[in-house]
Amino acid sequence: MSNIAENIKSEVQMGLKLLAFKSLSLELAPMSYVEDAMQGDGWEAITSITHSGPDGVELNRYYYSSMQKNYAHVICNGFTGSCEVKAADETEMLESMTFDEIRHLGNLIDKKSVAFIRIYSEKEMANAKTEEELRALNARKEKMVAEAEVALRKR
Repeated sequence: MSNIAENIKSEVQMGLKLLAFKSLSLELAPMSYVEDAMQGDGWEAITSITHSGPDGVELNRYYYSSMQKNYAHVICNGFTGSCEVKAADETEMLESMTFDEIRHLGNLIDKKSVAFIRIYSEKEMANAKTEEELRALNARKEKMVAEAEVALRKR
């Protein structure tokens, strides 16, 4: 691995330790180097790379760390070479994800947040392939609501 790649890896890994408090900005860091550093530190990509910004030059990807139970949003500018790693806004992230990406994330997380459950359910319903599958999902949802109401009354 080149000296530049090692420096980027070191900076990313140091910045990830403080991610909940402070974003990490790198002046010149290709997405591939940042991804290698993230994966080397136990972060898993949970979305595909998307393009945003003027002319679509910004590459975006979300990651999840099962050790830290935290999400990260990586934004690298393909034109300038700059890269930012910041704590991800959970709702914004979940709403931007495809159903398959959310299902993958569901297999990684231990405790599901209210936002995760709501958005997962919405996307699961929208992703139903048949009327029968949609009826089964609605029946399961009604059963879960009824069970929650009983649990609340018991409190």
